[in-house]
Amino acid sequence: MATILLADPHSRQIALVRTENGYGLPMARPARGDGLDAFGGPVISRKRLGSPEKQTGAYMDAAIRALSEELGQLLARPLASDVHVPGTNPWARLTRHHLQPDRDSLTYLGRALDPADAETRRHVRVFTAPVARISNSVKRRGGERIAWVNPERAPELLRDEALNVFAETALASLGGRPRPLMVSFRAGQRQEVRL
Repeated sequence: MATILLADPHSRQIALVRTENGYGLPMARPARGDGLDAFGGPVISRKRLGSPEKQTGAYMDAAIRALSEELGQLLARPLASDVHVPGTNPWARLTRHHLQPDRDSLTYLGRALDPADAETRRHVRVFTAPVARISNSVKRRGGERIAWVNPERAPELLRDEALNVFAETALASLGGRPRPLMVSFRAGQRQEVRL
C-alpha cells in the first residue's frame, strides 16, 4: 500500500479523507501501469522502501493516484516530450492533457507495518507533498471529502497507531530529505526505527 499526506505549510494543516466511518488517509495499492520508468523521479533504496528499488515509482504513482481518486487533488507536472504511454495504461488519460505524475514533489517519510494480530494487515509506504504542487488543470470529484486539520489533532481523528506518527511529522519533512521511519509492532508495543 501507499499513502500520502497532503500538507499546507502556510496554514500548518494536513488533508485527511472524511468518510461516513470517520477519517483516514488517501491510500491505494500499486496497480498495473503504475511505475512507468518513463516518468522518472527519485529512487528509494531497498532497505528504506522494503521492496526492490525498481518499485519506487509504482508506490509513488499509487500514492498520487490515491490522492486524486479520494480527494480529487492531482499532483502532476508537464509531460516530457519523449514519453509515450500506451492507451491501455491508467495514466494515459493524464498524458492526453500533456501531464504526468509529479513524483519529484513527493517526500518519502517511511513505512509502517500493522500489528500481526490486526484484522487487516498493511505494509504502507508513506509520502508527503505540498499543496502548492497540486495541478488545477484536471479536476476530479472528491474535494468535498477533504478535512484540513492541524497535525497535532490528526492522531485523535485518524485512530491509526501505525500511521499517526507520520501525520505529526509531515509538515516538518516537506521538501527535505528526512531519514525515513519504520513503524512496526512487537508484543503489542509500537516500535519506531530510523532506516
